[in-house]
Amino acid sequence: DAAKILQIEELLQRKPKQLSGGQRQRVAIGRAITRKPKVFLFDEPLSNLDAALRVQMRVELAKLHDQLDATMIYVTHDQTEAMTMADKIVVLDQGKISQSGSPMDLYHNPKNLFVGGFIGSPKMNFIKTKVLKKSAQSISINLLGQKSLLLKKASSNLKTGDEITLGIRPEHLKVSKSLKYAWTGKVFVVEKLGSGTFLYLEKEDEPLVVETDGDSKIKVGDIINVAFNPDKCHVFNANKEII
Repeated sequence: DAAKILQIEELLQRKPKQLSGGQRQRVAIGRAITRKPKVFLFDEPLSNLDAALRVQMRVELAKLHDQLDATMIYVTHDQTEAMTMADKIVVLDQGKISQSGSPMDLYHNPKNLFVGGFIGSPKMNFIKTKVLKKSAQSISINLLGQKSLLLKKASSNLKTGDEITLGIRPEHLKVSKSLKYAWTGKVFVVEKLGSGTFLYLEKEDEPLVVETDGDSKIKVGDIINVAFNPDKCHVFNANKEII
């Protein structure tokens, strides 16, 4: 069964030196499966596989986890693998636990800049800015030098003039005809993926990435208005921690 799951039935009579790196990886997983352990430790098991087989193996490992009812500790640098396979993710930054929780909890509620940038593809947009005004329940920030954006964020540790980082995911930015909560920028790359389109807009440091529908007619060179959803914005302080 293990050989069939891993598509290595035709390799069983070969010697290790006759196998490619990806084939050796699959054989190693198969050997672990046959022992029926209570705990599996996988250290980037899919890293040497081609894209199509990697997707298939993600599905097979998820099915295997349910069938064996065993704990699987899975080490990966691929956040897609972590998001699609894990019940719980532990994000490490330089050997220290940065945050742990369910995939969607980390996606929607990152505790710091590192987790916000690691979880999600394309990653969260980050914009360095300053606090223009502050009240008990909100702050007003500079939006890329064009206008201000009012956010319902309360923090006793913030004051006017403080440097912060605004984080917002590509799907929470919308192409808009209105200038309310909007920033105007020039498109320099268009990525069409069928189900959706990613627009890359010129910005001082790194590009601003906007997700729109797959049939979008926007092309390279277009000037567009991008609306920010204030309720979906994350604010990180100078220590890169969420506010």
